[in-house]
Amino acid sequence: MRAKRNSIFITTICAVYILSLLVFIISLAAEYKQGAFNSQNRFNSITRDLSRISKNYAPQSKKFYDEFLASLGNISDIAGLQIKYGEELIFSYPGKMSEFEKINSSLVKIYSTTVFTENGIPLSLTSSVYLLKPVSIFYKGRIAFIVVIIATIATAAYLAFFIKNGTFPKESENDELEQTEYPEIESYDDFSEEKEEQNDEENIEENEETSENSIEQEEKPQEQEEDVLAFLNSEPEKETNNQTELSLSEDKNEDSTEEEPSGLFCPNTGFGWEQYMLTRLDSELIRSASSDQDLSLFTIKIKDIDWNSDCGKEISKTILEKVKFNDLVFNYKEDGASAIFQNQNTDKSLVIAGDLHTEITSVLSKYNEQHFVGIGISSRTLRLISATRLANESEEALNRADADSPIIAFRVNPERYKDFLASESFQEETTSLGQKENKIAEDK
Repeated sequence: MRAKRNSIFITTICAVYILSLLVFIISLAAEYKQGAFNSQNRFNSITRDLSRISKNYAPQSKKFYDEFLASLGNISDIAGLQIKYGEELIFSYPGKMSEFEKINSSLVKIYSTTVFTENGIPLSLTSSVYLLKPVSIFYKGRIAFIVVIIATIATAAYLAFFIKNGTFPKESENDELEQTEYPEIESYDDFSEEKEEQNDEENIEENEETSENSIEQEEKPQEQEEDVLAFLNSEPEKETNNQTELSLSEDKNEDSTEEEPSGLFCPNTGFGWEQYMLTRLDSELIRSASSDQDLSLFTIKIKDIDWNSDCGKEISKTILEKVKFNDLVFNYKEDGASAIFQNQNTDKSLVIAGDLHTEITSVLSKYNEQHFVGIGISSRTLRLISATRLANESEEALNRADADSPIIAFRVNPERYKDFLASESFQEETTSLGQKENKIAEDK
């Protein structure tokens, strides 16, 4: 909710900034457009007043100047004004001729005319009238500046409030991910533990503990939790890294046609061979752990897709363009792909998955083909985790995807995962010790 609230606040502040600038520019443009008409009217008014006053009062007389200045009124729209009586300059604004001659701007329009006095001597009037008054620029700019300052102060106060209360949201604390196109995207976050203790007479016996990441769903949370635990706890015990990788590869290829790898990439899809996925994933997990970065694994299924068709080729090209590296995409069974995304946490991965799902479905619609597209996601999330377990989590997330929720993310709690590994290590030690004691008792 905090992330959503922050997004609304940021959008509002940005809107205020943009609207302030737009209103400022549009109001000035409108006044400038109207300025040509207003400036002509203003000059005509000055000319009429000068003609009237010159007929009643002699030029250069005190009464002439007083009446003319009174007729000008507010001169904020006048950049310069000169009156010549014959060849003699009798009035100038500004006072210095050099300043008057410098008036030459796109914001100013110059007008000239001649009126005749009673004695027939001409009065030459030259006036420079503003098309856009400086005072208007000042006042409109001041209003826009005040609005921007208020928005900036509000932003600073908003940030100070969160920092002071220690609740400023971090990337790792985002509770939700808003998705307009895929509101059905869900992520699962639960870590359960079970321990069974034997009778006191048996002393040290095997403590069974099942503590795994489970996937939540809003409709049937209890059933989903039990299914996920059953799946992950059925994983065979690791003897060696090579044996574990081999067993997973055999499980994944159980329902698919065996195809002997030839070269680094599959000629049909352009992806890496499925047999090489765990090896590469292990090396990427080691690299991300050493760099303190996150990593996400996508398991993508496009049901019954024919990779040799035009539609299949375009989809494989779309996936490769999204991942950007050919050696990070691998075949998954006959109709899917596994993709490794470097330095991406669960929330960012959900956004990427949403875009990828949209692009794939667009290609399917283009070729008038109907195939279910599901994506399962699992992330390292600060864990020291094996490639086998991460692949199992991603595959199980994919198994939970359906038409209503095509994108499922497996979300874990790193701290509880550490506790689980510690208890698992303790279980192995106690089991080994119990076996030794049983052997000693048998010898006796």
